[in-house]
Amino acid sequence: MTLFPLSLLVLAAAPQVSSVVVYPDRAHVTRTQDVTCRGATTAVFEHVPEAASRESFRARAPGADLEGLTAERQTLEQQLAAERREWKSRWEVLGQEELALDAASERVGTLERLSEGYTDVAVDHVTRELTGRKPDTRAWASAFDAALSVRMRAVKESWELAEKRRELKQRRDQVSAQLSRLGTEASRAEYRVEVRLSCPEGKKTRVSLTYLVGGSSWEPSYEARADEASGTVELTALATVRQQTGEDWSGAKLLLSTALPRKNATPPEMAPLLVRALKQPKERQVLTARQEARQSVEGGVEGAASSGEGPRAVSQGVSVQWEAEEAARVPGDGVAVRVVLGRHRLPAEFSWRTVPKLHPVVFRVARLANTTSFPLLPGEVSLFRGTGFLGRQRLERVASGLPFELTFGIEEALRVTRTTVEEVKRPQGLFGGKQRFRYAYRFQLTNLRERAEKVVLSEHIPVSELDDVKVEVAPESTAGLSLTKDDGIATWQVALAPAETRTLELVFHVDAPSSYVSGGL
Repeated sequence: MTLFPLSLLVLAAAPQVSSVVVYPDRAHVTRTQDVTCRGATTAVFEHVPEAASRESFRARAPGADLEGLTAERQTLEQQLAAERREWKSRWEVLGQEELALDAASERVGTLERLSEGYTDVAVDHVTRELTGRKPDTRAWASAFDAALSVRMRAVKESWELAEKRRELKQRRDQVSAQLSRLGTEASRAEYRVEVRLSCPEGKKTRVSLTYLVGGSSWEPSYEARADEASGTVELTALATVRQQTGEDWSGAKLLLSTALPRKNATPPEMAPLLVRALKQPKERQVLTARQEARQSVEGGVEGAASSGEGPRAVSQGVSVQWEAEEAARVPGDGVAVRVVLGRHRLPAEFSWRTVPKLHPVVFRVARLANTTSFPLLPGEVSLFRGTGFLGRQRLERVASGLPFELTFGIEEALRVTRTTVEEVKRPQGLFGGKQRFRYAYRFQLTNLRERAEKVVLSEHIPVSELDDVKVEVAPESTAGLSLTKDDGIATWQVALAPAETRTLELVFHVDAPSSYVSGGL
């Protein structure tokens, strides 16, 4: 590939990453470089990561004519050759030091053997003296002192040698790590991109190079802080960004997009729908309890508008793009970085709720409306109440204007119990043509807080989908019960004074023909 001569290259300020649009599976990177034209000019962008798509390289230069763009793939082996030679020479020096220590170790071994020899000589001398008529004790001491002196010298040099070996091992490990790093980097490739342009002599222009790069992603998350005194929840929108391109995004303007560039925008083709009939044997009807999580589409909620510094969001048809509040540094080694998109203070209605059938505790629940101008994307919400962290909750997508709920922990000073009083089946009717299933439950609520509270207690009642199966709430049930017939949710709003305990009764029955098998009721 023919590149421009070095004399025509612009040696301006090093180009840097100025902005990045991060998608769920890739990123669109923009590098900029300010140049002063000298007629035919070439702007050079070096160290462009290998993960960049070569076909995606594009250049812009306002006020100048672009004449061409070339991208050369090159490895770092030649650039790192001098540094690798330096570290290899250090490794060889350390090898010589290790040989010197090996020689010193042999000398220490010689001293240890000499000490053992002196000791043996001293012992023999003392043994002979003990058989004589006049033992020379001073000679004994002299012999043992000589052996001890050699032994202490051997111990001292052995200890100094062990210390030097530990130090040498640390230095060898450091040099080995550097050689391993350089070996890995030397095998890594990158692009050198040259942008050729022409413009009037002395004119200054900003050259932009853009490209798509894989190995990057982002996901939304939130922090919700309840402020019950003001009846609001401060919702902070965050983005967790990761990228493993090898290129650091330092001081770059970050834009987070929900678009998926790799997805095909071609509309799907419809296949024919075929209707067939299969003969089935006549079966006896079986009554079963079907647990169903109902989800209703709710209309927009009108209320007080949110306040605060919200994310700068731009709708792009089927996708949305947010801009981070501040420039950020995202390293290219895959380390996750959290950036703030914006903060909103949303009006909230706080209440105490309990569903003892599923979990016999009382929750603090905030009902909010997304009064921002953008949707809240699915993500994890970190919940705070007062100064404490309570836990995390999964938030599903919430369109602008729709309500949603967040749970801010449980209250141990509000207690609830659920007791099964009766679950029986009895024949019904003059000739036993009906069967009745009777259910009775008792709930007990206690307020140990210092002020009066209102608790919303909910319980499931079956909803019949058959014309000849009837479900009715018995009059023995505690007054104040509110029943939503569509989903069978029975609700009480229970006012509790401080230190008060209240008992609630729920009684209902299910009437069905005797020909039905009771199955899972």
